[in-house]
Amino acid sequence: MEITSILGPVLGAVAILGTAIAKGVPIMSLWGFSAVMIVGIGTIAAVVVGYPMKDLIHSIKSLGLYLKGPDGNVEELITDVERLAQTARKDGFLALEKEVEKLDNPFLKKGVQMLVDNTDPAVIQEVLEAEIDILYEEEEVAAKFWEDVGAFSPTVGIIGAVLGLMVVMQNLDNPEKIGPGIATAFIATIYGVAIANLFALPAGKKIKRMCHHKKMHREIATVGVLGIAHSHTPKVLIERLRGMAEH
Repeated sequence: MEITSILGPVLGAVAILGTAIAKGVPIMSLWGFSAVMIVGIGTIAAVVVGYPMKDLIHSIKSLGLYLKGPDGNVEELITDVERLAQTARKDGFLALEKEVEKLDNPFLKKGVQMLVDNTDPAVIQEVLEAEIDILYEEEEVAAKFWEDVGAFSPTVGIIGAVLGLMVVMQNLDNPEKIGPGIATAFIATIYGVAIANLFALPAGKKIKRMCHHKKMHREIATVGVLGIAHSHTPKVLIERLRGMAEH
């Protein structure tokens, strides 16, 4: 669990509510159903136009990555590569066939299976590197989606504020309603800016970072498989992989 993914928005909400209390603003005055409607549904409408349904579903699912972090442990991956390299060096590539089903990392598993099938190392490298690029591009769509949510929500919030002020203008003959009306109008702006800066933009940035971690894991697996294919010394290969993991 990525505790900062929860801690950040919570602290942001506390900051807003705490400031409101300190300034003597009633908490309930920060609630506005119409503002929720215009900012929530309006922002969704804006981003939906720019993304096909497949990318939309993928982006929503990416919140799991935002909350949990990337699957897999780089140390476990390097340990698996070390074991495979030692086995191949001692008993040959065919001995790796028994190890394939034991591997948890699907990318490493695919590479080792290609090695067992006596695939040329150049072909293995080409296939794995192409897949790394394709997967990274697909996964980055989710990061871009949430960044777009953060870009659209403040603007939609301004639209909500303008609509609210239009209602105020219709009640200029009733001074008692002008102040509360203006306050209600600006709630939409608060919602739009808060959604963008306390959740959507940070979420997009974190998901992009998580995608980078996943790409790094795949690159480590690829270098490991190619190192085994070229019969590199296990010790030298592992040192190289640890160096990659540190960057």
